[in-house]
Amino acid sequence: MDIGIDRFVTILVRVEFPIGLMLMVYSLYFKLESLEKYFEGNEVVQRNKRVWSGKRPQDKSLRMGQISCFLMFPKSYIQSGDVSEEELASIPLPLKRWATWPYYFSIQMFMWVGVDYVLRGS
Repeated sequence: MDIGIDRFVTILVRVEFPIGLMLMVYSLYFKLESLEKYFEGNEVVQRNKRVWSGKRPQDKSLRMGQISCFLMFPKSYIQSGDVSEEELASIPLPLKRWATWPYYFSIQMFMWVGVDYVLRGS
């Protein structure tokens, strides 16, 4: 394997990991409550909020993960009846971005790790 590609992937992952982590922490502690206000009538979100009601990071990340999945894959959740189009349409675009970008960074980072694994032939 070319050493340049290996260095590129290593640098990319080392840059993306802290950015994704900072975005995740910020969105969990400053954007989650405002996101949950848009789902006050949604039984899936409210059940998730009851089960993971704590203030620990894992509780917040599990609650944010459910809402982020609604925003990243809306068609499947609308078809299953977990969320309505009106609920998703009522969320402002900047708030949707705060809910999805940390997860997109994580997906991209793990994708680059997989590319690195394949290129190394391990």
